[in-house]
Amino acid sequence: MVHLYPKAKYIAAYPGNIGGTLEPYLVRLFVLHVAQGSSQSGIDSWFRDPVAKVSAHFSVSRLGVVHQHVPLNRRAWAQANYNGVAVSIEHLGYSGQRLTRLQLRASLKLLTWLHEQYHHVPLRRTANPNGTGIVGHGELGVVGGDHPDCPGLPILHQFGAALATR
Repeated sequence: MVHLYPKAKYIAAYPGNIGGTLEPYLVRLFVLHVAQGSSQSGIDSWFRDPVAKVSAHFSVSRLGVVHQHVPLNRRAWAQANYNGVAVSIEHLGYSGQRLTRLQLRASLKLLTWLHEQYHHVPLRRTANPNGTGIVGHGELGVVGGDHPDCPGLPILHQFGAALATR
């Protein structure tokens, strides 16, 4: 298994903001997030801040630039009780916004690559936090961090529509 996405720039999160081993056979969800901000340098700094106590595996800018912050063999601190079963993707922007065309395209390429790494995780939308596939952070509920509007319905609908045409 490859732990770094070849099309991403690696900007490591602060080591104290990363959890232990992420076992590939346990991964069952690719979790979509929205950062509530539009600055790539801002999210990079946030994940490198020891006070933040948060990280994500990937972030995707509004221009479609992908940064990786946590290698796939480690747990990102992005979705509370689901950190041990999920790969996290932050999207620059705000809940209620749609992704840009470039951002959606880059995210779909990333998800396709992730599916190649984790063949057992299907490239399909699910709202079931106990299932497998691509889920929104808010769909994980209180035990997933209690972020009900993350990433927001417009983004979830975009992924649902894009994945249905694949």
